[in-house]
Amino acid sequence: MVTEAVFVVTLLITFGFAVLGRKHSPKKNDVLSDHRLNKWLVGLSAGATANSGFVVTGAVGLGYLYGYKWLLLPLGWFLGDLLFWKYFPSRLNSIGRSIRASSISDVLVNGMDEKYSHRLRTVSTLMILACLCGYTTVQWLAGQKILAGAFNVSENDAVTVFAVLVIAYSSIGGFKGSVYADTFQSIIRLVGSTLALVTVAYFANQDVALFTANLDREDVDPNFLSPLGDLSLVSAFAFVCGYAFASLGFGLGQPQITTRYLAGISPEETRAAKWIYIGYVQLTWVPMTIFGMLLRGVMPDIEDPEQGFGIFFQAYFPGLIAGIVIADIFAAMASTSNSLLVTMSQSIIGSFPTMTRWLGNLRDMVLISVLGITTLVISLLVDASVVDLALTSVALLAAGLAPAVIIKAFEWQHSGLSLMVTVFSGFSVAIAWIYTGWSESVSEAAPGILSGLLVNYIAIRIQFRFTSQILQR
Repeated sequence: MVTEAVFVVTLLITFGFAVLGRKHSPKKNDVLSDHRLNKWLVGLSAGATANSGFVVTGAVGLGYLYGYKWLLLPLGWFLGDLLFWKYFPSRLNSIGRSIRASSISDVLVNGMDEKYSHRLRTVSTLMILACLCGYTTVQWLAGQKILAGAFNVSENDAVTVFAVLVIAYSSIGGFKGSVYADTFQSIIRLVGSTLALVTVAYFANQDVALFTANLDREDVDPNFLSPLGDLSLVSAFAFVCGYAFASLGFGLGQPQITTRYLAGISPEETRAAKWIYIGYVQLTWVPMTIFGMLLRGVMPDIEDPEQGFGIFFQAYFPGLIAGIVIADIFAAMASTSNSLLVTMSQSIIGSFPTMTRWLGNLRDMVLISVLGITTLVISLLVDASVVDLALTSVALLAAGLAPAVIIKAFEWQHSGLSLMVTVFSGFSVAIAWIYTGWSESVSEAAPGILSGLLVNYIAIRIQFRFTSQILQR
């Protein structure tokens, strides 16, 4: 009963922040800069949104199965984040404030003629919906894995209850409610990560001989304790660089994250959120991977390692601590699901105003509910790994949108046509990269982003020559 009580209290506080967010939201428009977020709200809400159910399921599972090698993933992400924060959040905030942007699509189409503006907005929105629906499905699947084991209910019941709760408070809170709830949930996540690492380390140290013997079993990857795993030095370097590109693309190509930068009080305040965001992401991701590694020596026979976080605390800490951890798990998954639903709703409203105007003031609530139910149904029908689906959804959207956002942020030469081709080529190259199997070594985001930038350069040169020839005639 104590576990359930802690979980219910957490839910009530989350709904409270959603209601508060709705109360503090601008009444007349959806312009993001009117929300005026300070550096803490920008950094923690963006971090909580980025730090999805993957961290409490996928990261734990990778550490449990493969060991040290998967610490290279947050390392690559850290390098990409450093590059991203050096150049982009403050620029995006400045651009967004100057044009009063309501979404990342507004940034992309700024300055274009109506013909290409409409086409690019439609294409980018459809791409956002396709990839973010996949990413939202990941969150439902993560909730299914964790909450079913934690509360001893069927997987379908677990995912349905989880999704309904998130859809409900997302519909109530809108964008500002999402930011407030994410910030609250980020604090729970930090507590949960620290608690997890300390407790699993304690149990590992209780019987060192047994812990070591469990890691020497035949079913454990022989490279489990090798810093590079089964990778050569060159392969490890390529692996880290690939995920550094994925991180850069994630920051630029995930609209549920970029909305936080667009909503900052000022470029300076947005830039000041750098270490809040990076510190939060690393202090929750790295401990979860290490937790998975240590868990392999403490509980070596877990059938589904992605459920290991909840299983460990249910086995060793019933009651208050288990309730805190389950609240942490819910926070990790709900914060991302909530932001994804709100962002998809914003994208639809911004790109198809005539289709949604008839819904009036209820349009965001209706769209969030429809999107949530649709992705819930998909999660009940698919049988996919949280890791695979999460990384693929993130990388594909990064490959498609990030090159265009980079071009706009740096004000590089472009046209409506060249930006359209850029988006298509980045997305297409990433898909082709997946089908070749090369994404196992280098994330598909890297070739997608590079090819998109190259295609824009070539396209604008061709257009320039063609125009010059016409003028000469």
